[in-house]
Amino acid sequence: MNIVVFISGRGSNLKALLKDQNGYQVTHVISDKRGIKGFDVAKQFGIPHSYINWKERPKAEAIATEILTEEQPDLIVLAGFMKVLSANFVEKFHHQIINIHPSLLPDYPGLNTHQRVLNDRKTEHGASVHFVDNQLDHGQIISQTRIAVETHDTAESLATKLILKEHKLLVQTVGQIANKYLFWRDNTLFYIDKPLQKPLVY
Repeated sequence: MNIVVFISGRGSNLKALLKDQNGYQVTHVISDKRGIKGFDVAKQFGIPHSYINWKERPKAEAIATEILTEEQPDLIVLAGFMKVLSANFVEKFHHQIINIHPSLLPDYPGLNTHQRVLNDRKTEHGASVHFVDNQLDHGQIISQTRIAVETHDTAESLATKLILKEHKLLVQTVGQIANKYLFWRDNTLFYIDKPLQKPLVY
């Protein structure tokens, strides 16, 4: 299975995917930012990468569509990609785009999730992988991982605790899709032979 990864930063989730590549291969990396560490990661693994100026979303998505049409990926992974995709773009790649988000969705869509969890005095936090639809951090949740929130935690410590679990979550979820344990049939997401009723937990 071929995948294209969209990033906006250091590419730590990208690196986790590239180190694994069990049943899949990353064929291209796309970013809305120049000179990021994530491109250094792509270079290390010999993966083609493209910068797209995202100031005008229609133009940016047209360029991204050209790359995706050429690459013909089976899956598009948003791994720390900080731009919102249009409904038209998402529909064009229906059931092909997944996103990793640092919260236990549907709680805390959007930004600054670690601080918001602390502000609300939650005792649990985590990350989710979901299929992308035309709403922000929405779409069917595929899998989640959880961590305890302790009294001494800060937004930074939560991010540090969560990141390694995020890597495992994303790699295992992509692996399940690549090896066809997770698949769509008639607009229903199946896990092995049954509709997925609740997120897988890693």
